[in-house]
Amino acid sequence: MLNLLLFIFAYLLGSIPFGLVLGKSLFNVDLRQVGSGNIGTTNAFRGLGPKGGLLVFLCDMLKGGIPVLIGMLSPFTWHPLLFGAGAVLGHVYPIYLKFKGGKAIATSFGIVFAFDPLFAILAISSFFVILYFSRMVSLASILSIFFAILISFFWHDWVLTIVTAIIWIVVVIRHKENIQRIKAGTESKIPFGYHHKR
Repeated sequence: MLNLLLFIFAYLLGSIPFGLVLGKSLFNVDLRQVGSGNIGTTNAFRGLGPKGGLLVFLCDMLKGGIPVLIGMLSPFTWHPLLFGAGAVLGHVYPIYLKFKGGKAIATSFGIVFAFDPLFAILAISSFFVILYFSRMVSLASILSIFFAILISFFWHDWVLTIVTAIIWIVVVIRHKENIQRIKAGTESKIPFGYHHKR
């Protein structure tokens, strides 16, 4: 019963749309009306600026990490990452926004960072390398999580591998439109990185 309650707590915490809440309360900006219309970190940087984007990233990261830490520090029987998965589920399908949420990148990073910082650092490092050469956040997100699946085999933790694989599938589904634009060569690129014209 305690495990189920923590999973529900993780889902409800993950459902909190920090991008929307912080955007409206601190910047008077509704992220749903800006850029891609997404409430996640990438669009927060676009619509709220660096400070707002970083704040949204940290909050989304924490809502993934907190349930994992609770699971690690408490005598629960479930694997801590399963509670993190509940937070990811809440972020992607938030009950407070009619199940239309973000793409779960920051929240996913939060759960793996809380569980194993080294694993998270390797994953985020691959993200920045891919981002530098591709200049596409969407492509870096998809490929870095796929890379995380591969390196998870060295941890010999099948729950870590399965949860990472599930997160990757969710991320691919949530980036369906981005993938189509990548194929068409019309995906948005950040204004820095390899081969950026100054």
